[in-house]
Amino acid sequence: MKLGLTLALIACLFASFGSMAGNDRQDDRNQSRSQNAKNEQRRLAVNSPDQAVAMVQRQYQGKVLSVQSSGSGYRVKLLNNDGQVFSVSVDAASGRVSRN
Repeated sequence: MKLGLTLALIACLFASFGSMAGNDRQDDRNQSRSQNAKNEQRRLAVNSPDQAVAMVQRQYQGKVLSVQSSGSGYRVKLLNNDGQVFSVSVDAASGRVSRN
């Protein structure tokens, strides 16, 4: 009886240590992903929609109607003083602003 109980206790201990090790690996992967995202953000010239709008407003006059994330940056839609609507693209990597 004691041997069976001892073996059961040992099996439980191994199982709990195994799941703890799995959690550590998951935590390591999550930290790695988080660090990669932070590194990517540091490499970008434009890190947020607000920053993209500020860059556009330095070059173009008008009321900002919308800001959308695009594949490689942001697209800012503006209404100029003449009532014309136009879009400006901001490349997140380079910070280049260009009117479409």
